[in-house]
Amino acid sequence: MSPGFISVLGGAPEVPFSQAVLNGWAPDGGMYWPASVEAVSRATLASWAGLSYPRLCEEVLKRFIAADDPDISRAELAAITSAAFEAFGTTEIVKLRPLPTGSESKARMHVLELWHGPTLAFKDLGMSVLGRTLHHLLRKRRQRTTLLVGTSGDTGSSAMEAVRGLDGIEIVVLYPLQGFSSISPVQEMQMTAVAQAAPNVHLIGVEGSSDDLDRPMERCFRDSDFKARHQLGSVNSVNVVRLLVQTVHYFYAYCRIARPDAPDAPDAALDVQFAVPCGAAGHLAAGVLAIQMGLPMRLIAGTNSNDALHALLRTGTLQPGRPVVQTASPSMDIQVPYNVWRILYVASGGDAAAVGRWQTDFAAGRLELPRHVRAWLDAHIHSAAVDDGATARTMRDTHAHAASYLLDPHTAVGVAAAAAALAATATAAPTPTPAPPSAVVCFACAHPVKFLPTVEAAFGCGAEHALGMAKEGTAGHRCVEAVARMACDAREGYPSPSWVPPGCCAVLRKRPGASAEQWEAEWTATLRAKIEYLTRGRRSKL
Repeated sequence: MSPGFISVLGGAPEVPFSQAVLNGWAPDGGMYWPASVEAVSRATLASWAGLSYPRLCEEVLKRFIAADDPDISRAELAAITSAAFEAFGTTEIVKLRPLPTGSESKARMHVLELWHGPTLAFKDLGMSVLGRTLHHLLRKRRQRTTLLVGTSGDTGSSAMEAVRGLDGIEIVVLYPLQGFSSISPVQEMQMTAVAQAAPNVHLIGVEGSSDDLDRPMERCFRDSDFKARHQLGSVNSVNVVRLLVQTVHYFYAYCRIARPDAPDAPDAALDVQFAVPCGAAGHLAAGVLAIQMGLPMRLIAGTNSNDALHALLRTGTLQPGRPVVQTASPSMDIQVPYNVWRILYVASGGDAAAVGRWQTDFAAGRLELPRHVRAWLDAHIHSAAVDDGATARTMRDTHAHAASYLLDPHTAVGVAAAAAALAATATAAPTPTPAPPSAVVCFACAHPVKFLPTVEAAFGCGAEHALGMAKEGTAGHRCVEAVARMACDAREGYPSPSWVPPGCCAVLRKRPGASAEQWEAEWTATLRAKIEYLTRGRRSKL
């Protein structure tokens, strides 16, 4: 099978890895998915068991890049994955830890710490590889790109860190201002600090939610002439590099728990479930790809009160217009989980025409899935919605039972969802045969030092005590220390409603009296003008 990528909407030609990376979105407005997925054999899985994270990343990516790809050789891929994680705070890159919970469940609980990168968020993993891959491809093709990124919290700072100072790449990041989302002061400062320091980084604040800022971005991407003229690219979870690197997390954890390289490894695989905190559902889509690749696992999707994804998985229906609720887990404050179209593409058996119809139905007011698609989702993905009260209780309970281990609020959503899934399984009708030994891996998506106000509220403590709790066990970790210093300096709230955060080149405001259609059009015009300015070849700030 020759590696390639196709649009889940079926209206664009198949392209090789390098072109899919540079395109971001497919020309028909759909997201890319591997055209063919080769199952990983048990022998291959055993050979991966002892690999470091960078080496495993290389091996997984190789499966989706043609051996004779003229844009990226095997040696160049190895160099990219080897160098991508140099700024991380630990040589292990990710860490798997047991997680005592104090519950009566017989399942072994673990957290997979994915936050050891420079911004203390899991997105540093995929973004670091993507930044270096883009830089390599652009230099090889003598091209430039302008990356257009929307963030609800962590994506923006991670993308900025990944491409800051790289020739041939300009990046424009849109983010919701404080007061219009639950973005933390530290998350905002991580972006404004880089925007002030790096000439190729441009930041725009938005008086709206993450879903609001997606609209002018989508207009820019869907204008094929504008996109091509200005060489727009994306590093959101829509990009195939992000998808593939996030798939590595599943294989890395599985190999360390199930030990498929052991001489006495049973034929029947260990029952491993992965609890995934979900916003745009990129991590969940990567889990679906891991399932397609033959990894014996199941998924647990955890959402906060923005539970459109949970509603879709539970009822088979999805409706637009659900208001975004500000929560204690701001990076998940998303009501339109756009990676869901990738998931539905797989669940439908690769029916691109059906995915297109469902997108049309959703835009018209209601998407309702057929029975066979719901059956596939039920077989592979459990879900739970976790409110802020349950998030705080999970943070406290875990801290009490796991040697003062502190979860960030996003990870706490995943742990709470896992507990709900295990409880539901325990009360289900007994099966004729004993269940296999089980393990649950909860993805730890961020470090709690980024969310000190949430820690203070959950534990009823002051800022200094919250900082001490967050840093416990990570003394000397250069990334934690750097963000902790930032947390002490970050501003909570703005001096006035018209204040522009330092580092922002513009603020998109909702003009009083304007309708949603009017301010969306005004925002799009402003964004297009900024992009036009950048692509004139000017290297100075906007």
